[in-house]
Amino acid sequence: MFSWSFASRPYHSASWYLVAIIVVLMLVVYGIVEWLYLMSVVSFLFAGVYLLMENNSTPVLQVNVTERGFQVGGSFYEYGQFSRFAMVSRDNIPAFIRLYPVRRLSPIIDIPLSPEISSTDLRAYLASVMEEEHNNTISNADALIHAMKL
Repeated sequence: MFSWSFASRPYHSASWYLVAIIVVLMLVVYGIVEWLYLMSVVSFLFAGVYLLMENNSTPVLQVNVTERGFQVGGSFYEYGQFSRFAMVSRDNIPAFIRLYPVRRLSPIIDIPLSPEISSTDLRAYLASVMEEEHNNTISNADALIHAMKL
C-alpha cells in the first residue's frame, strides 16, 4: 500500500563530534573536581553507548504500511497494538507518524515520513484503521532532539 525509506541516523559533521567530545569531557572533569564520580562515569558511559548504537544501526530503514500493520526494517507492528496515531508536523510539513500503544508500558513509536509519499492519503488510510490524535504539534523534547541532531 504505502512504502518509503528514511535515514535511521542523522549525519554528523566533524565539528558536531568535536563539540560532543568537549561537552562530555567537561562533564567528566566537572564530576571529578566536584567529587561527583558517578556523574563522570555516567557521562562517559552515555557517550560510549550513543556511539555504539549509532555505529551499529542500519543507515537506511524501509517502511511498509500493509493491510495488517507497519513493517519498519525487521520489525512488524500490527494495528491492534496501537490505540491511535498522530501525524506530527514541523513547520506545517508532516515530519513523522507517532503511534500510541494500547499497553501503557509499551513505547511510543515515531516513524519519520518521506516527502515522496502522500501524507494526506496515508492519513486517510490510517484514520480508517485506527483513531487519529489531533494534537499534532511537535513537543519541546522533539524540537530539542532535532536541534541537537540526535
